[in-house]
Amino acid sequence: MKRVIIGSAGHVDHGKTSLIKALTGVDCDRLKEEKERGLTIELGFTSLKLPSGAQLGIVDVPGHIKFLKHMLSGASGIDLVLLVVAADEGVMPQTIEHTLICELLGVNKGIVALTKIDLAPQELIEIAISEVRDFLSTTIFKGSPIIPVSSVTGQGIKALINTIEQQLPFVKEKEVTGIPILPIDRVFTIKGFGTVVTGTLLRGKIIEGQDVEILPSDQQARIRGLQVHSKGVKVALAGMRTAVNLQGISKQSISRGQWLVPRGGFKPTKVIDAKITLKRKPKKGEIRLYIGTAEVTGFMNIYKVEGQDVARIRLKDKILASFEDRFILREVSQAVTIGGGIVLNPYPRRRFSEDVIIDLLCSEWDKRVLGVVKDAGIKGISKSEICSIFSFTGPELGEAIDSLISREEIVCFDSKNNIFVSPIYIAKLKKTIKKVASAFHDKYPSCPGISKEHLRSSTADGIDPKLFHRVFLDLVKKGEIEDIGSSIRIKGFTPTLGHNLEDLSNKVYDVLDRSGFEPPAVDTLASSLGTQPKDIYEVLGFMGRDSKVVKIKENIYLTDRFADELKTKVNTFLMENQTLSPVDMKAIVGVSRKYAIPYLEYLDRIRFTIRVGNKRKLALQGRNS
Repeated sequence: MKRVIIGSAGHVDHGKTSLIKALTGVDCDRLKEEKERGLTIELGFTSLKLPSGAQLGIVDVPGHIKFLKHMLSGASGIDLVLLVVAADEGVMPQTIEHTLICELLGVNKGIVALTKIDLAPQELIEIAISEVRDFLSTTIFKGSPIIPVSSVTGQGIKALINTIEQQLPFVKEKEVTGIPILPIDRVFTIKGFGTVVTGTLLRGKIIEGQDVEILPSDQQARIRGLQVHSKGVKVALAGMRTAVNLQGISKQSISRGQWLVPRGGFKPTKVIDAKITLKRKPKKGEIRLYIGTAEVTGFMNIYKVEGQDVARIRLKDKILASFEDRFILREVSQAVTIGGGIVLNPYPRRRFSEDVIIDLLCSEWDKRVLGVVKDAGIKGISKSEICSIFSFTGPELGEAIDSLISREEIVCFDSKNNIFVSPIYIAKLKKTIKKVASAFHDKYPSCPGISKEHLRSSTADGIDPKLFHRVFLDLVKKGEIEDIGSSIRIKGFTPTLGHNLEDLSNKVYDVLDRSGFEPPAVDTLASSLGTQPKDIYEVLGFMGRDSKVVKIKENIYLTDRFADELKTKVNTFLMENQTLSPVDMKAIVGVSRKYAIPYLEYLDRIRFTIRVGNKRKLALQGRNS
């Protein structure tokens, strides 16, 4: 089966629908209003079987300017345009605009059907042919076949069918690799079957029984059945007009402009970076964007990158997009076509970057992958996200990633989840880690180091712990920082109190040493020494790390001399008496319960003693002080 979609295009009343009926025997005007007005309003769909047996999908689009958005919805999936021009009128405004739209959407093969030749004399027909040929000479359809036909008499219909057959070898079919995307252009119900959506499958393949989701509304469903050309199939491939019978979802929850995709394959977006082609200078303000079967408004900032127009487009509503998807841009006020574009990055994460865009404009896969890894910044990007951006899962992608890793242009810091980051950000992270650590040392010179978790949260918001750990280990390995348990410090850093606090530490030690087993509280110490409690705590912390004082509990500190004496007294008592009670502790060191209980708890905590009921025993029998 040839996977090609033919789309009609042309001015209103030039006979598009009549021509398709003459070709296929099917009247694509199915609505009552269309019958009454003799005017195509909605998209029409049918198929054409050629003499060779090839069967092609056909999309009939409205020609009236009022229904251009419907035309755009249908044109998004066509491979070969059938440009319909009436012999008695020639090239008209919608002839021109439809041709422009097809060009911008990447359709590069066309056939002109010069219709209504039964209403025009031969001289007028020849003038029309010349006019069409001149018009096409400035377009991508230059040299396209022009076939005079009459849908009434049947003249030229056979020649048109033969011409379509002849053009097929030159029409490139859509790629069946990659993640499937089906822009929805119709939604209806069939009694006994339920909800059905239709569209042209743009890439990949979908399978009966497959779990899918409708985006951007994020609804889940399962494919109950598939039809192509009104025949049931198990698999639908890219380039096929496909009807999908969905299970688990209602008609009311789906609308044209949404996308049917595999579950978990994509995420909606409201910002895209794209290469654009402008046919006229856009006015300031809103633009209207048509992509797939969707129509959304937004705002566009245009940049020049290596001589090409590139834009960041911010949309008011979410769409689905992937690399190289094409779209049309129109003005909102005057409803004229500004131009079109090709998506480069459907999920830009950072500010607009010319460096990233240059990579994405390349034809080489490794450059493209490098671009999105750079754009991901310090947070990195997974292989599944890269596949989503490019809607591609072919071997070229894996080969590009492997090549970039081997050349050390990207780094995989999470092999389980295949998450990559650019070395540019690893170098920045290393620099930032050292900068933050140094600043901490300057601010807290008495502290031996900064905690790893505090360092990680201060270095980069939301940074992956695995990346931080990798960079941290590399800095340790290279001797630039030192790992001191739960903290780190810059290589060569030595904690110091400084002159003022050094003097204060001597005074604090003297007061505590004179106080023996009844040391004053921190607030009392600060008041007696004429300083702030925070300075006392800093001094006590420093002396504690230097083993000059021991923290019994908050607000109770002993000097090293009395801490050793405490253990000696308790050890001696327990060697003689086996057990120690709170009353015994009070007697041994001559203190009140205020101190006796904290001392008991301290000795339990350091495993010098062990509690049994309300008494203590030596943790190790016969322990020396």
